[in-house]
Amino acid sequence: MNIKRMAFVLLALLLLLTSVAAAAPAAKNPPTLSVDGEGTGIAAPDRATVTIVVTTQATDAGKAQNDNAWTTEQVNKAIKALGIEAKDIQTNNYSFRPNYRTAENHRNEISGYTVNNSIIVIVRDINKTGKVIDAALGAGANQIHSLDFTASNTQAVRKEALMKAVQDARDKADVLAKGLGKRIVGIQNVSESTGYLESRRYDNAMLVAAKSAAATTIEPGSLSLTARVHIDYILEN
Repeated sequence: MNIKRMAFVLLALLLLLTSVAAAAPAAKNPPTLSVDGEGTGIAAPDRATVTIVVTTQATDAGKAQNDNAWTTEQVNKAIKALGIEAKDIQTNNYSFRPNYRTAENHRNEISGYTVNNSIIVIVRDINKTGKVIDAALGAGANQIHSLDFTASNTQAVRKEALMKAVQDARDKADVLAKGLGKRIVGIQNVSESTGYLESRRYDNAMLVAAKSAAATTIEPGSLSLTARVHIDYILEN
């Protein structure tokens, strides 16, 4: 076979293959159904964080500091007497500042000194939360700045929220697929967005209201975490 004839045969085969490929139908992607799902996990708080403030004032700087140190020590002793360990009591903030007279002719004169000592107490037995607050105030603390309830087992709550979100998505997909006369045969893609377990906070105003009773009663309630998923389901052709 000469070279010209070989080239002609190869060209003919190439044209034949090109025409066959052009005539073949393009592969069709399977239909999909996209849905979003949402689920919420619930947790019972098992830890409380109380922020206690001791404020003292005096005309003498040393007395203001000494009074604050003594009162803070009494607060710590009262809290420890309830079974709170020393490692769960820590100073959060300490400030010392002069007070100035407000009269027009004495604005730069110091009238006294104020000392603030903010203490954070972690209560691992939340049933003692009200007792810790009462003990601190009874020992001389001036203010309960805040109270936060948290849960330690966040993984279990996250799993519960995700499972509910996936089930919510599947329930929606089943209803839609049935309405379309289709059947779900697979999953093409999944994405998720999970929040975080928020603490439950009592601010100072709420704590003042709670303190109106003879003994402080604090209800920890429950904490929640929300998860969201997006799922692309594959439908039968």
